[in-house]
Amino acid sequence: VDCLLGILEPSSGKVLISRMKPQNTIAQFPGKIAYVPQEVALLNDTILKNLTIGYSENEISIAEIESALEKTQLLEFVNSLPNGLQTKVGDNGSRLSGGQKQRLGIARAIVTNPEILILDEATSSLDGQTEKSMVDALEMLKGKMTVIAIAHRLSSLRNADRVIYLDAGVIRAEGSFDEVRKAIPDFDEQAKLMGIN
Repeated sequence: VDCLLGILEPSSGKVLISRMKPQNTIAQFPGKIAYVPQEVALLNDTILKNLTIGYSENEISIAEIESALEKTQLLEFVNSLPNGLQTKVGDNGSRLSGGQKQRLGIARAIVTNPEILILDEATSSLDGQTEKSMVDALEMLKGKMTVIAIAHRLSSLRNADRVIYLDAGVIRAEGSFDEVRKAIPDFDEQAKLMGIN
């Protein structure tokens, strides 16, 4: 992830996005690359402020905010709150459940309609049903943005167009989910243990 975001230089080879180093692409096309870490950090502020960090109030419309909340299964919850988008989330999201906090982080990432979305174990704190809803929502983004998901929970990768299996920093297999299962017995065993047929 650090190489994809231009924080670290790879020890060999190079990472290019739009034929440029990642940090140059990010600078030239603000908001077009979004990142969601495993642990989402939130301001002790409103839901609205947490969704629009780094943008002025008129740069992101309410329609874009509601669309991002709907895609992350949060719109109904936010609308049920007495103060809606003006609800304060508490210190680092202390007034939200782990799943709500994570989904708010994902909503923040997609509110600008990025072209590349990088998820680093972003569904790990979600319960099974919420994770399935999120995977379904991400499935609807196919063709609209490139989603790069780093995950140990294989269920979040089931519908990926391309799976790359890394072991000790080396690519051991790549292809569809089923192709990687056939190539890597350990991957297949993990899938079976998780009830993936």
